[in-house]
Amino acid sequence: MEIMNMDKFTRNTRTNNKYNRNLRYLCPIEDLPPGQSRSFSISSEKGTEIEIAVFNVDGKYYCISNRCQHKGGPLSRGIVDERIVTCPWHGWKYSIIDGKSAHKGGDSVNSYEIKVINDKLYANAIPINTGHRVTEPHKAYAELENSVKEYLNHMDVDTRLKVPNKKIRVLGISTTNANDNVAPRNSTSEKSLLYALDYVKKKLNAETAMIQLRDLHFRHCEGYYSKNAKACIFPCSISEMDKEDQMIEIYRQVIIWADVVAIATPIRWGSASSLYYQMIQRMNCVQNQIITHDTYLIRDKVAAFIITGGQDNVQHVAGELMSFWSQLGFVFGKFPFVGWSRGWYAEDTENNYDKMNSSQQMYRDIKRTMHGAIQMSKLIKENRYDECILNFR
Repeated sequence: MEIMNMDKFTRNTRTNNKYNRNLRYLCPIEDLPPGQSRSFSISSEKGTEIEIAVFNVDGKYYCISNRCQHKGGPLSRGIVDERIVTCPWHGWKYSIIDGKSAHKGGDSVNSYEIKVINDKLYANAIPINTGHRVTEPHKAYAELENSVKEYLNHMDVDTRLKVPNKKIRVLGISTTNANDNVAPRNSTSEKSLLYALDYVKKKLNAETAMIQLRDLHFRHCEGYYSKNAKACIFPCSISEMDKEDQMIEIYRQVIIWADVVAIATPIRWGSASSLYYQMIQRMNCVQNQIITHDTYLIRDKVAAFIITGGQDNVQHVAGELMSFWSQLGFVFGKFPFVGWSRGWYAEDTENNYDKMNSSQQMYRDIKRTMHGAIQMSKLIKENRYDECILNFR
C-alpha cells in the first residue's frame, strides 16, 4: 500500500513538473489592469516563438493567439465586447474564452490557460483549444487571386523565353460619370478615348477593350492601410467581403490582360473625375504589395492619359495621374498625355463636345500619344525592361 502511494506521488510530481515546464512568465498582474489587453511573445513546447493576446475582463484573465486567422491582424488591439474580440484589421470575431468563432462555421484561433502565481501572470504554452482556418473567399475573389499568382509565375519564367510576337492589348478606362440613365449626353473624354481605341485597333493592329467606371459597382476605399500597411491586402479585402464588388474586373484587366492602359478623365474643379479617385484609391493595394511583400504586380505595362474639360488645369491633372500610375509600376511613351480645354471663361459647357470635335489638333495629338504608348510597349517587352530593373541588385 505504501509502495502504491509512493508511485502515485511520483507520477503526480512528474506531471506537475511537466506542467510547470510549459508555463511561461508574462508580467506582474498590475501591468495588465482590468479592461486592458496586451500581446506577448512566448516559446512553444517545441521552442518556436508564438504571439499571444492576454485580456483582463473584470479581473479575470483570458488568452488566445494574437494572430487573426484571416491575415494575421493583432487581436490584442481589437475591441472586446461581451468577451468577443473583433480584429482591428478586417473585423473577424473570436471568443476570448476559447478562441472559437463568434458565429457558426467561422475561423478559430488557439486558446491558452492563464495562471496567477504570486501576483504574476503565466501562460501555458500548450493550447487548450487548437484554432483552424475554415472559411474560404468567394469564387470570383479566389479566381482572381490564383490568376494573378499564375500570371506572376509566368512572367518569371518568360524572362528566359523569347518574347512572343502578339498583338498589343490596349485597355481604355473611361472615368466620366455622365449618367446616361438620367439624361444621355456626349462626353468629350469618352469620345476621345473611343477615338484612341479605334485608332490603335485599325491602324496599329492592337487588341482593345474598354471599361466604363460608371457601369461598375465598387465600394469606396475604407482605409485599411491607415490601420496597418499589412492590413491593405491584395486583392482588396473589400472585394473579398463583398461579392458584388466589381473592382475585381478592374484588377484583372489592368494587371493580367492589358499591355497599355489608357485613362480618360474630364476635369472636375481642376482635378480628375470623382470616379477616377474612387478607382485609384482602391488600387492602393496594388502599389502596397511592393512595400509589404516586395511583389510587383505591374509588369511591362505602359499608361497614357486623355484629359478634357471646359476649363483649364490639364497640366495639374496630368501630373497627378502620372505620379500615381508610375508608382504602380507603369512606364510612359513619348507625349504620354493629351489634353484639351477651352479655358477658365468657357462657361457654355454645352458646347464643349462640338468645339472639341472641330479641333483637328486634338485628334492628331491622340494619335501621337497612342502611337508612342504602343511603341513603348513593344520596346519594354522586347528588352525585358521591367525585369532588368526588378532584378537589379
